[in-house]
Amino acid sequence: MANSENRAFAQWRTLYEAAVLELDFDKLPQRIAEAKHAIMDRIEDLGWSGSGTENEELMNALTVLGDLRRLAGQ
Repeated sequence: MANSENRAFAQWRTLYEAAVLELDFDKLPQRIAEAKHAIMDRIEDLGWSGSGTENEELMNALTVLGDLRRLAGQ
């Protein structure tokens, strides 16, 4: 993975982890939105030409964020 690709991967991953680990329910909707936006940007950047592993991680992360949003009553 090139350096810019590493940064892009780290960016969505960091925001995703922040959402999953957020304990403040008032902040959770914003964390989820930020993570989802970063994931969608990454998907757009890759155009599905990225590694199969990252594509799978992106889709799994979107699923988890959706579940988290539903569990939080959002």
